[in-house]
Amino acid sequence: MPPIGRWTLRAKGPHSARSSHSIVATPRGQVVVYGGEFKPRTPVDSAVSQERGEVTRGSVHVVDLGLRSAALIGDRLKTWTTLSPSRGTNASSKDLEFPVARVGPSMVVKDDALYIWGGRGGVDMAPLDPGQAGVWRGELTAGQGHVAWDHISAEGGPEPRSYHTTAIINGKMYIHAGCPTTGRLSDLHSFDIASQQWQTLAPAPEPPRGGTSLVPTTVQPFGPVLIRYGGFSGYELPKEAGIVDVYVVQDDKWLTVTPTADSEHGVPGARSVHGFQPFKSSSPSLSSALAVLFYGERDASSLGHAGAGTFWNDVWLLSKTNSSSYADGWQWTKVITDSSSAPEGRGWFASAEWLEDGASRIVMHGGLLSSNERSDELWELQIE
Repeated sequence: MPPIGRWTLRAKGPHSARSSHSIVATPRGQVVVYGGEFKPRTPVDSAVSQERGEVTRGSVHVVDLGLRSAALIGDRLKTWTTLSPSRGTNASSKDLEFPVARVGPSMVVKDDALYIWGGRGGVDMAPLDPGQAGVWRGELTAGQGHVAWDHISAEGGPEPRSYHTTAIINGKMYIHAGCPTTGRLSDLHSFDIASQQWQTLAPAPEPPRGGTSLVPTTVQPFGPVLIRYGGFSGYELPKEAGIVDVYVVQDDKWLTVTPTADSEHGVPGARSVHGFQPFKSSSPSLSSALAVLFYGERDASSLGHAGAGTFWNDVWLLSKTNSSSYADGWQWTKVITDSSSAPEGRGWFASAEWLEDGASRIVMHGGLLSSNERSDELWELQIE
């Protein structure tokens, strides 16, 4: 039997509608939304009312999905709340009290603290200045209704950019690819959160790209890796559908592998601004699954960033069986979903994963629809 995927609408609210934003999920199941755009190239914070333009700079949206048993009781949607910004204990510069609104940032979570990097600041789509594009730490104090911000000053950071991808593994935040002032990038950098040190690492295989995604995971016996799929370089990637790039942390080395195709459905198509998240399951039949790939842009709009292209609405699992070879044992498997209850195709959304009882919970928020409207939906995907 193929794996079965079930989508469930968990939350909905007009103040959270956006694309080109970032979300994280805390270990306790709090989903946090930051940044993005409601109108093309116009950055938004967590607005009280986007229609009236009431914006609280540096605020974040939070919805608490909590335990699965609580989340699944009844059909009532969960409620979004907004955490107001406050200055962190280490905040020193009045000019850098809070992060400014931005499009295309990235965000990770560690020990219930947010770490934000990069993004663009306005209609001209230029990257933010180096200070604002540096690392921001936001400590969630949900009981008090605040997020406390500190700006982390660290020399040697990556070139400012947006539409990059970020992953965290073993206490290090990895920044990869994206769009600087002109062109696209292939570089990889790490930021050690404890020592607050940047390191330049081996660049990824060409071509340079924006809108790609990294999955942090562990492949035995090789240790921690980052898995990359897709992106945009003037055309949707990868050129050869289904191939993935793997960064081996201990070797500071990239490899390209070709997973075996699904015997019935083949391999996932090229895409960008998609969902690609770590995946674990308590089901024996899914024990080798490492990552889940879903949705994203299939073809770019002729209007560029001002328009909507065409989008995927599929779901795939990437697996790796135990093997002494990096290249062997990779497999794509299509997840069967009910099209009548699944969300419509979209791209430019944000997604996140967290573990509950050893199983992944996957969420997808917002995004650009084929109507060129921004979604305000938060969906959860379960795979069995």
